[in-house]
Amino acid sequence: MGLTVEDQLAIQGLASRYNFAIDTGDGDAFAAAFVEGGVLNAAGQVTEGRAALADYARSFAGSVRAPRHVITNLVIDGDGNFATLKAYLQLSIQSGEPAQSTVLAIGGYDDSLSKEDGTWRFVRRTFTMDT
Repeated sequence: MGLTVEDQLAIQGLASRYNFAIDTGDGDAFAAAFVEGGVLNAAGQVTEGRAALADYARSFAGSVRAPRHVITNLVIDGDGNFATLKAYLQLSIQSGEPAQSTVLAIGGYDDSLSKEDGTWRFVRRTFTMDT
């Protein structure tokens, strides 16, 4: 049996909350998107564990102007309490005066997720930049 519609919607919501959390520097919400020992591999930069993930989100949001993570073409597969997610990402920031949107990165996510106590979280989130 595959994932329920509710599970698929929950995973879509998780991906959206992740984007808002990193864009706003909400380290606690960002870290909560992962299991306790969760891993983010962002184009080769590996961050592991909730404390490190929270710090990563806080520092990222402060390192660029008005970041916007936009994901599309979500492909969710799974069964029971395990799922995978593939999606495209376009990351833009504001630059210049007057402000203009500049694409900083384009690539894709390849993720593994688990459902613990009724809540979906990332186990491992891997972003690979297009070359």
